[in-house]
Amino acid sequence: MTKKTGKSKSRNKDRRHLKAVPSAPKMPLQLVLNHRVVDSMALDFIQWHATEDPDPAGAFECLELVKLVLTSQHAINGSSSATAIDSESVEQAARAIAASLDPDEMDEAFDDIYFALHSYIHFLKGTGRWSGTDAAYEELHSALGNGIAAAVPQLPAIRVPDLSDEHQEAAFSAMPLIQRASALLEWIGTGREITGTGALRLKDIEPAAAAVGVQARGKRGASRAAPLFDLETAGRQPETLQEVGTMHDVPVLREIWSALVGAGLITLGSTKAIPGPEVAAWNSTNTSARVHIRRMLSVVLLAGVLTDADLVWDQEAAAGTLLAVLTYGTTDEPMPVAELARMATPDLEGALLQDADLEDTDLQDAALEEIYASFAARQAQQKLTLLAELGLVEAATDYRVPPVAIQCLDLALGFLNLADEPSDATEYPSNVIALHGPSHTGGPPKGR
Repeated sequence: MTKKTGKSKSRNKDRRHLKAVPSAPKMPLQLVLNHRVVDSMALDFIQWHATEDPDPAGAFECLELVKLVLTSQHAINGSSSATAIDSESVEQAARAIAASLDPDEMDEAFDDIYFALHSYIHFLKGTGRWSGTDAAYEELHSALGNGIAAAVPQLPAIRVPDLSDEHQEAAFSAMPLIQRASALLEWIGTGREITGTGALRLKDIEPAAAAVGVQARGKRGASRAAPLFDLETAGRQPETLQEVGTMHDVPVLREIWSALVGAGLITLGSTKAIPGPEVAAWNSTNTSARVHIRRMLSVVLLAGVLTDADLVWDQEAAAGTLLAVLTYGTTDEPMPVAELARMATPDLEGALLQDADLEDTDLQDAALEEIYASFAARQAQQKLTLLAELGLVEAATDYRVPPVAIQCLDLALGFLNLADEPSDATEYPSNVIALHGPSHTGGPPKGR
């Protein structure tokens, strides 16, 4: 006699069918641990990444792409590392990922993967988390390309002129950037109140903007302001006050403030901005010390302009165009102002409306590339207008970098790893500084 169990026969039958379904393959333990390592760094990476992109979603997307690459590498090599990524299989891993996508999306996928890895390994190296050798890092960095510099096919060598301290001090003293920075530091005095984001309070925007030669005032609820330096108003200030909802919407003030923080001339506390440790050098009676910190301020500002993520179009293309113009501005073959203006204003109607029935996709792609290049040129033009306003660029008929600013540019490119090799120019003690990056916490650079 069969013993009744009270269990449904159909239920047991369903379970037998489930047993026939193959279980999902388990992720290798090493890969699981590597994913956990990446996840454990998420908060620090988001804060670090915010200097390039304030939106945390961009940082999360970057880390997800990193984990995807690690998974692909593990499938290829049978091993992986979250803090010492193997350079030899990077391209193979990226191709394996891109192969699963639509062919039209493959190029964009490669760009996203390479730029994500580029940011990630810079984070690892910069925070002391890279566990591989220096040689392995350089090999991987080379395999991934040079970020912004990858957008520029070839750049001329920058030759830094030999300038005496006295020559440099005179040139810096006449530079609007230094004059306006001095005025802003004088206005800050012993300290000014700031918000939780490190910005000045609305009531202080107007006097701070006036210190750097800009007419703007803070107003609660004000819509985001259009750039004060655009193609139509280049070289002149608006006749009326711009009303802004944050200090970060005021060009010139925004750039100088950030550079002062990065150079250690301002220290941001939780509620107050106070003079930083480098103010002593700024006001020093020693000529070399004064030249040194003024050069540092110029370097940090140039680096900030080159890596500005607050662009309405592709950052790398715009920065690549700007980088090319600046680099050629140190040579005997500078970019004519009129030429960049021509690049920034193509025949859009002719490019877009060549022929409604045109089936030649190559011609269409070429037209689109011309339009994209014009946007990059327009963005570069706006940045150059800002740099010219601050005296870091001369823009009469050609874009030229003044002699005192040439080494500042060279150091900024070296800091951003945009130059393949150091400058060929002879370095002199008065021209050499130990460059430290802007602090991600708003404090003074480490080691200073």
